[in-house]
Amino acid sequence: MRSTSLHTRLTLSYLLVILIPVALMVLLANRITANRFQGLATSVGLRYARVLAPVFANYYERNGSWEGIDDMLQRFEQIARGRDRDPMNQRFQGLLPVVQNALMDERLIILGRNGEIIADSGIDGEPLKLTEKDKRNGVPIVISSGEDVGTLFVASSLGALRPYQSAYLRQVSLWIVAAGVLAALVGLLISTLQSRRILKPVKALVQASRLVAAGDYSQQVPVEGQDELSEMAISFNSMVKEMDEQQSLRRRSMADIAHELRTPLSVLQFDLESIKDGLTDPSPPVIDRLKAEVDHLNHLVEDLRMLSLVEAGELQLEIQPVKMGELIQYVQQRIENTAQAKGIELISEIPEKVDLMVRGDSQRLAQVLFNLLLNALQHTPRGGRVSTSAEQLGREVRVSITDNGEGIPQQDLPHIFERFYHSDLARSRITGGTGLGLAIAHSLIDAHGGRIWVQSEEGKGSTFIFSLPSA
Repeated sequence: MRSTSLHTRLTLSYLLVILIPVALMVLLANRITANRFQGLATSVGLRYARVLAPVFANYYERNGSWEGIDDMLQRFEQIARGRDRDPMNQRFQGLLPVVQNALMDERLIILGRNGEIIADSGIDGEPLKLTEKDKRNGVPIVISSGEDVGTLFVASSLGALRPYQSAYLRQVSLWIVAAGVLAALVGLLISTLQSRRILKPVKALVQASRLVAAGDYSQQVPVEGQDELSEMAISFNSMVKEMDEQQSLRRRSMADIAHELRTPLSVLQFDLESIKDGLTDPSPPVIDRLKAEVDHLNHLVEDLRMLSLVEAGELQLEIQPVKMGELIQYVQQRIENTAQAKGIELISEIPEKVDLMVRGDSQRLAQVLFNLLLNALQHTPRGGRVSTSAEQLGREVRVSITDNGEGIPQQDLPHIFERFYHSDLARSRITGGTGLGLAIAHSLIDAHGGRIWVQSEEGKGSTFIFSLPSA
């Protein structure tokens, strides 16, 4: 019902958008045509009046008055056609060549000197009422002595159309109306097709969104064309794909968390049951092993809490100017013993006499450096090296941590910062034994408004790079 109603409203909207302009155009076209046609008839009538005025002036001079002009005007059409052979009209017929075929259907009116009607060829028809405005469209009848003996009017110059002119104008108006109706029908057809074309992807989106709301994230709607509806379909498909990936990541994360918890809990349960049953003495080595598993659990819980705070935007950062060079040296000193125990050389390539200042939380940035450096140490063989460099690039400070270890396969690079990513090599690179070190580093850099990425070639080592806005 909703889609049908929307289709109807859309069709009506299109129809109104088309009908209103078409109706206005039809009215305007009819009005303009009638005005222009009437203006043309008026100008033609005036031209005919100017042609006839000397004829009637000549008649007045020959007759000495207007006597008989009314009768002559009544029979003007027959005289003009040569059908009136009355000898009394011979004096008028001498003037016929001037007006032959010019005014066959015209109505002629002659006013006297005082403005009274003294002759009207259409006296049997509707009486003609002349206004002051109409009188301006008359042509004076002036005899050779210069005397004004009357005024000649042709009906068409007063706006009165002849029968064939009225018929022609009606025909033109009908054709304009027919064209408007045809345009409206074509508009209705186009609006119907257009509304269906628009609603087709909308209906597909509605149906797909209902399935997505029910938990089916495999839905994809077809993309047709390159208009806004296509962009909407592309955005919907990208959103559903992202939701599907997030759902898969959520399930994988839950499975990985369960796995990470299961191992230390199993060790704790086994050792505690062995102590309870008297199979194992609670010696210092056993207690140290139990403590290590508890520390691992605490570390995992803390990492998960950290990630949840960052992703929820609730992690409080104490932003202040931080000297990046001094922070790098501090973190390297913390892991120097670990590097020496593994036989790995730590190299610092920090420019001297240059203060690389950034704005950030020194404690959180130290955690990022600590995670990345431990990650590099874990995957660098004995005798290898791990170098840390920093430089100012425009309005940001870029820090790089490079190792010459085992590297990361290309297929794993896009997922290396995901929590608990299921790749043995990628997962083994994550520090702290919780599988969350790189994910935490990524989230903390994002929280500082920076960027972090990795460059790696399998068998040749990796470089983790992050940049932060300079202070």
